[in-house]
Amino acid sequence: MVNFTNPDAVRIKLLKTFSLTTIICLIVGIIYRYLYKDFGFLYTLVFFLVIYLIPAYFIFIRKNLKATLHSFLIATNVLIYYASNNIGMKTGLYLFFFNMILIYSFLLDYKEKKQILLYYLFTTLLFALLILKIDLTVILGLPKNSSPKYQFEIVAFFAFILLTYKSYLYLTNAEKWQNQIFATINELKESENKLLQTVKDKEVLLAEVYHRVKNNLSVISSLINLQISTEESESTKRALQDCRGRINSMAIIHQKFYQNKNYSKIDFRAYIETLVNEIKYAYNQNNNNIKVESFINQEINFDLNIAIPCGIIVNELLTNAFKHAFKQNQEGEIKIYIEKDKDTYLMRVTDNGSGFDFNSKINFNNSLGLILIQSLAEQLDGNFQFFGNQGTDFRMIFRASTPSGKE
Repeated sequence: MVNFTNPDAVRIKLLKTFSLTTIICLIVGIIYRYLYKDFGFLYTLVFFLVIYLIPAYFIFIRKNLKATLHSFLIATNVLIYYASNNIGMKTGLYLFFFNMILIYSFLLDYKEKKQILLYYLFTTLLFALLILKIDLTVILGLPKNSSPKYQFEIVAFFAFILLTYKSYLYLTNAEKWQNQIFATINELKESENKLLQTVKDKEVLLAEVYHRVKNNLSVISSLINLQISTEESESTKRALQDCRGRINSMAIIHQKFYQNKNYSKIDFRAYIETLVNEIKYAYNQNNNNIKVESFINQEINFDLNIAIPCGIIVNELLTNAFKHAFKQNQEGEIKIYIEKDKDTYLMRVTDNGSGFDFNSKINFNNSLGLILIQSLAEQLDGNFQFFGNQGTDFRMIFRASTPSGKE
C-alpha cells in the first residue's frame, strides 16, 4: 500500500532495490553468456547493463527521483519486449509486463494521471506488439498456431488488460483515500485544538479563582490588622495576630498556585521558605538571634487538600516557637524537616527553646493552636507526637492523599 505520509521515500527505496536487482541479474547473465561463448547475446546484455546504470546513477549519486523513475521504467519495458521478441515467447518473459503494472502502482504518483495513462499505454503497446507478431503468421499464409500455448498467450494478454484497469483504479482511488485520511487528521487536529483551548480556559479560570481567593484572604487579613490597631487588650491583640497568621498561611498557598502556573500541585519547599520569611517578619522584629533552617532534600509537591492543613500546622508550630520558646534576645534555632518515603511523609519541626508539657496544655483546652494541630492531623489521617523536655520536637507521619470522607 502507498505510504501517504512520505511516498517519495518509499519510491526511492523501491527504485534502489529494483535497480540493484536488475543490475545483478544482468551481470550474472553476462558472466553466463561469456562462459558459454554466446557473444551475440552477451553484447546485448552489456548494452542493457549500460542503460540500467543510468537510473542507478540518478538514484544513488544525483538523488534525482524523476529521472531515475522514467529511465528505469522505460528501460525495463524495452528489455522485456526485446528479450521476449528475440529469445522467444515460449520463455514466458512477456509475463514480466504484469509485474510492470504492479510496479506502476508503487512508483507512480497518483496525482499525475496523464503520466500513468502514458505508461499504461506504452506497456500495453509493447505487449500487443509481441502478440501481433505471432498473429502475423496468418497474414503471411502460414498455418495458424492453435496450440494451447498460443491460446494461453491470448488469455494472458486479456488478463494483462484487466490487471492494468484494476491497477489504474487503485491509483485513482488512492487520492480519495488520502483525502479521507487528511480529513480525519484535520478533524483530530481541530478536536485537539479545542481540547487545548478548553484546558487553557480552565487554567485561566483556576488562576483567577486562586488570585481572587488570595485577594479576599488579604482583605480579611487587612481588616484584622485594622481591628488590632483599635484594640487595647494585649490578649485580644495576640489572638487576632494568631488568626491573621493562619489566614496568611492559606493566602500564601493560593498565591503560589497561580504564580507557579501549576494548578494541581504546589512546591511545598518553596511555600515553606515564603511562610518562614512572613512569620520571621511578624514575630522576630525584636529578636534577630533566632535562626530558622529548613531541611527538605527533595522537591515536595502537595495538592490543595494536603498543602493547607500542613501549612497551618507549620504556621502554628513556628508561631508558637517565636512567641514562647525563647526569651527576649535569646539565641535559638528552629529547624524544619520534611522527608519522603514513597507516598509517606515525615514532617518534623524542632527548636532548642524552653520546651513545654503538651499533655497538660491539650487536656486543659487552654491552647487553641495545639487543638487546631490535633484536628488537622486527624484530617490528614496522620500520627503525631510532641517531645518537650529539651526544647520542642514535633513529628507527624502522614500520606500524600486525603482519605475519603475527610475534607
